[in-house]
Amino acid sequence: MNTSQFARLLRKIPTKILRKPLCRSVSTDSAISRGLRRSVAADRYYDRQKDISKYDYNPEPTNYQNSPPLNPTIRRVAARREGEPEDDYFKPEPGPELSPRLDHEPPQFSYTPAPRRYIPKVNYDAEWIYGTSVVEAALRCKRRELYKLYVYAGDNRTPAARERDRDMKDLARTAGVEIVNEEDIGKMDSMSNSRPHNGYVLECLPIKRTPIIALKDVQEDKNFFTLEMAGHYFDGRPVTEHYYDKIRCRDPKRRFPFVLMLDEISDPGNMGAILRSAYFLGVDAVTITTRNCARLSPVCLKASAGAAELLPIFEHAKSERMITQSTENGWTVYAAIPPPTKNQARRDRYVYASEVTKAVKEGPVVLLVGSEGEGLRPFLKKLAKFCVSLDKGSGTDSLVDSLNVSVATALLCSKFLEV
Repeated sequence: MNTSQFARLLRKIPTKILRKPLCRSVSTDSAISRGLRRSVAADRYYDRQKDISKYDYNPEPTNYQNSPPLNPTIRRVAARREGEPEDDYFKPEPGPELSPRLDHEPPQFSYTPAPRRYIPKVNYDAEWIYGTSVVEAALRCKRRELYKLYVYAGDNRTPAARERDRDMKDLARTAGVEIVNEEDIGKMDSMSNSRPHNGYVLECLPIKRTPIIALKDVQEDKNFFTLEMAGHYFDGRPVTEHYYDKIRCRDPKRRFPFVLMLDEISDPGNMGAILRSAYFLGVDAVTITTRNCARLSPVCLKASAGAAELLPIFEHAKSERMITQSTENGWTVYAAIPPPTKNQARRDRYVYASEVTKAVKEGPVVLLVGSEGEGLRPFLKKLAKFCVSLDKGSGTDSLVDSLNVSVATALLCSKFLEV
């Protein structure tokens, strides 16, 4: 290609295409130059600060007037210390107060918060559960593998707490758990993620939930009800552990079993509060969806106050299959919904909460509860046989049209179990 042909080719190519590599190189060079200038300026600044103490400034009396001041506040302090009058030039501009001040001693604190520590675990999959009720329930029930019990042994431990420590250590020895007397409160705070632990932290494996497909029939004497077990976990792993497929009813002489089904409860605090209320009110078991639902984390267990260790807890992968097959096996499913209008109550097979007491005397019941924000999913509500909700008080403003999911669940469970 000769020169004339190359010139004609350049005329055909747009100017932006030719300028783009040039602009890119120029911008890169300018960025590099800018970074070098800033680096040189920073080096000069720190060279000047080498002989200056951390909270004080003592400039040389001969050269500070000839060089520009680094900071108006520093120059003001230097001028006052050398006996020079304070004019308007040396007064700093109004702004936020410096901390620490250059003309005062640094503040003294009674303590310095220590950074979060790294504490090695016996098992990589283990977790730290904390709290008096949670740790005591885990040691008594032995539903999981337990490794170490950390007990706070500081000098500020009260006599009542030390007596409780002896009982907790006896439970740990009975369960074959190693006991560690820990005097560093910061270490225990790190294990509990700065949440209240009451002086007890237990290292153990997470609690297991029984994987099921549906609820099966109930015995005639109402002492037990059986489960249809799942062959795989929700993530595809085969179930290799042994789980009991027969659950004992808590009050077989007065009623049929009552099971609570939770769908997409995302807040671990609400999950723990629901488990605590369910066990206290007499619920026989709780089944939880595997997806979009809070796991049984240490935060959830702390809110449950040990009820998660005592209550049978299942997990199911598909809520619609769970409802359909359980209904075929004789269970009556009630869906918890907000207070409806008259037309909605007629259309959704609505029953009042005061009328559900007889339900557990006639057959086994499942109470279906939805998420905190959106409530129960519409297609699950259609699969339920009845819908139930709490009555609002008279004169209630429309701004507050619902309750917290844990409070509403506790009130509904109390209505069903009033026998």
